[in-house]
Amino acid sequence: MYQERQRQLWRRAGRLPRVAVALVLPLSAGVLAGWGLWGRDVLNSLFPHSPMMMPITAGCVMVSSVAMLWLLKGSPSRHLLAGLAAALVTAVSGLTLLSYAWHWDVPPVLSSSHRMSPQTSLGLLLLGLALLCVDHRGRGTVWAQCLALAALLVPLTVLLGYVFAEHRIYRLDSGIGAAPHSAVSMLLLSLGALFLRPDRGPVMAVTSEAAGGVMARRMLFAGLLPVVVGALVEASVRLRWVDARLAWPLFAVAMMVTLTAVVWRAAVVSNRLHEEQVQARRQAGQEAERQRHLAAENARLAQAAAAAAREREDVLAIVSHDLKNPLATVRLSAAVLDQKLARLPGGEPLRKRVSAMDRAALLMLGLITRLLDAARLDAGQPLAVELRPEAVGDFVAEAVALIEPQVTREGLHLEQRLTPGLMALCDRERVLQVLANLLGNAVKFTPRDGTITVETEACPGEVRVTVRDTGPGIPADEQPRLFQRHWQSRSTAHRGSGLGLYIAKGVVEAHGGRLWVESTVGSGSTFHFTLPLAPERRPPQPTLDSPGAEV
Repeated sequence: MYQERQRQLWRRAGRLPRVAVALVLPLSAGVLAGWGLWGRDVLNSLFPHSPMMMPITAGCVMVSSVAMLWLLKGSPSRHLLAGLAAALVTAVSGLTLLSYAWHWDVPPVLSSSHRMSPQTSLGLLLLGLALLCVDHRGRGTVWAQCLALAALLVPLTVLLGYVFAEHRIYRLDSGIGAAPHSAVSMLLLSLGALFLRPDRGPVMAVTSEAAGGVMARRMLFAGLLPVVVGALVEASVRLRWVDARLAWPLFAVAMMVTLTAVVWRAAVVSNRLHEEQVQARRQAGQEAERQRHLAAENARLAQAAAAAAREREDVLAIVSHDLKNPLATVRLSAAVLDQKLARLPGGEPLRKRVSAMDRAALLMLGLITRLLDAARLDAGQPLAVELRPEAVGDFVAEAVALIEPQVTREGLHLEQRLTPGLMALCDRERVLQVLANLLGNAVKFTPRDGTITVETEACPGEVRVTVRDTGPGIPADEQPRLFQRHWQSRSTAHRGSGLGLYIAKGVVEAHGGRLWVESTVGSGSTFHFTLPLAPERRPPQPTLDSPGAEV
């Protein structure tokens, strides 16, 4: 908020040079037009018996305005032209001052009737130097603003001479003087030069949004008080409203009252700024305290979550151990019963029940394994895999053989497009788990007479396995959530644990591979996963002491 207010203030201050140029350019052009058409300064009629703005003065003022306009542009070429224009104004005004100081003989065109006054020459000299220093490296901006302030004093002094009717300030005994509109033009241009770069240099003391800048802007009016009050007292004396002997006492009283009002106003503003700063510090402290509380609470929650994850791992490990052992006993007992019932006549019905019991125990073991895998993945731990070189065609054929009875029962077609000789570095049992899940899902979602295709192909540094079906497909908005835990599509009637694809993705990533889906509604789904390619086994090279080695 503070920075935005500061930028707005700088933008407003940066408009002052443009306003100065917009006012001074038409004024100087009008003076030049008057000299060209009528041979005199037509604006002089507005101020009877006052000095005229000379053509050379109007020309220098116009060139200074154009230079300031170019400095407002960001183009380096414009800045170069501005420097040349400022140098021209500096040279003309400097030579004019030297001609007064050393009493040079000047050409008739620059005689006393056409030459700039010393006051005007000094003001334009300082203004030209200020414009030359604006973008100079180092402390150029500081020098430019100091010179602009010095240039500002010259027309201000001339205008005070007009206000107090003291012609010795603005006119020499020879009759050469500074015209009032010349002084106004130089005053505007000096102010514009002062605020050409409001975001740096000494002028920042006034253009800052900090408390000092606000106070400085409030106190600027105090600098005009002597002029305003003095002019009012002078006018009262001239109009014989007040005796001349009372002028100075009235001036002192008026200044005291006015300055007291200014100081009181500044104190009110300062107190308000102080209250705002105190409130801002209080709010910042409260916000910092709230952030500290939030950080402490987040740390506590993170520790609690980590502890809960460890406890869950421990509980699952214990439960897994306590459940797997009884299930292993159940399966072993079922196997023994099956062997004994096979030798008993009439034991076939009981063998079917024993087989169903064994399948249920096997299903329970698979569910426990999936729950443990899901818990490890939730905790951010990779699944444990034992990587060995495996023939891709062999474990794909094994997975297909396990699913074939179900494929036949559902009336589906199964196609295999396997690249021979592929070797993958993988954990065979884990990859069979992934294939079983993908093939099981394909069987589950493919309608009767549909086709399931299994493909393998070699890619650079990896093996890609693809399972494609002709099912209903998966909507695009559901595909990013397909591999999330417990997520299931609402559009399907088939319900499961929602862990299969979640664990399959974890298994593939534990191998350093990727699992992804490509699907269009109505055109089936295609699941791909990659495994690292096994390094080629090279036969050992014979050595000199090998049997049959050639020497």
